[in-house]
Amino acid sequence: MNNRKKILIALLVLILPVLIFLNSWQGFKYERVNAEIRNHEYEQKEWFEENKKMLAAISVYSSPGRVKKIIEENLDLNIQKPGQAVIIKFSVEEGH
Repeated sequence: MNNRKKILIALLVLILPVLIFLNSWQGFKYERVNAEIRNHEYEQKEWFEENKKMLAAISVYSSPGRVKKIIEENLDLNIQKPGQAVIIKFSVEEGH
């Protein structure tokens, strides 16, 4: 056997474990990224469900009947008719 063939065989013997290691490392990275994606998908679903609940609560609490009831029961305020509205203007002082 000439020297070229010996060097080629030696290189192949040395490169093979490196290639196996790189393949395993790539598989490990893939699994880690895949787990992270599943975690984000789960988080996204939870946020979506929470947002749906909040939107439902907003629509319930902001309904005109509910607002009127809260105003009348808790704040001792009366609903004003269109001509009875009071406009309050605030002046802004310089430096504040």
